[in-house]
Parts: sequence; structure tokens; C-alpha cells
Amino acid sequence: MDEIDKKILDILREDAKMPYYKIAEKVGVGTTTVYSRIQKLIEEGIIEKFSALINYEKLGYNAFITIGLSVDPDKMEEVAKKISEYDEVQMVGITTGAHDMVVEVLGEDTKTIGKFINGKIKTIEGVKLNPGSMDISFFTEIHKHTHGIKLVK
Repeated sequence: MDEIDKKILDILREDAKMPYYKIAEKVGVGTTTVYSRIQKLIEEGIIEKFSALINYEKLGYNAFITIGLSVDPDKMEEVAKKISEYDEVQMVGITTGAHDMVVEVLGEDTKTIGKFINGKIKTIEGVKLNPGSMDISFFTEIHKHTHGIKLVK
């Protein structure tokens, strides 16, 4: 991957719907070059998919939380896989911090989130439920939400 590929990725990260001819103008190459490079980035798995960054608050989803979980070490992958299957879950990560796993969840309100935690997360075998094994933080404001970092300075 060279600087042209990185520039193309930066442009797509900002606007995945930008026409190839406009990307070509911005990068300083031909449209065919942009097309073939994007196809190669897809084939190599660097571009996994194209998606929209949605303002969920405008759709009535007003509760966005982070859950820190403690998990039995021998159940880590199994728990991560199970939690990843839930539609409410935006991200699952195994960590080295105060908890073994961090999960980001989106819901309509705190009641919906509570039902999700009690009815789904707490019922998964391997999730520790003793005091201090789960931390829940509600986002009160989000100042930045993006698909990634800028590759070209």
C-alpha cells in the first residue's frame, strides 16, 4: 500500500459515496486507477465493506453505553462471539485494563438497556457477576464518532 492508496482510503472514510472521478481529481490519478486500486483494497480485505455513519439519536436511540466485563479466562472467545451476535452491540473488544472485555451497546433508553444487560449479558455462561465485575458507563454526549483514523497527514 502506497500514499495513493492511503489518500483513497482517507477520502472513502470521509465520503464512501464520492464518485470515482472526484476521488481521481483529489488524488491526481485517473478514474481507472482509482477503480482498480479500490478493487484491490477490497480483494486484500483492507476495505471490508462500505457503510453509513448514522445519527441514531435522530432515530430515537438515546442510550449509548460502554460495559466493562470480567469474564472467565477459558470462556473469553466464546463470550465475545456470543455478545457480538446481538443487534444492540456496536463493538466488542478483549482488553488488558480493569476488565477483560469492553462492549458498546446502543438502545432506545435506559430501560431497554437494562433489559438487554439483565436478559442477555448476565445470562451468558462465563460472564462474572460478582460485585465489581461489571462497570456500566452511559455516554451523556458524544463529540466524535468515526469509522477510523486519517492515514495521510
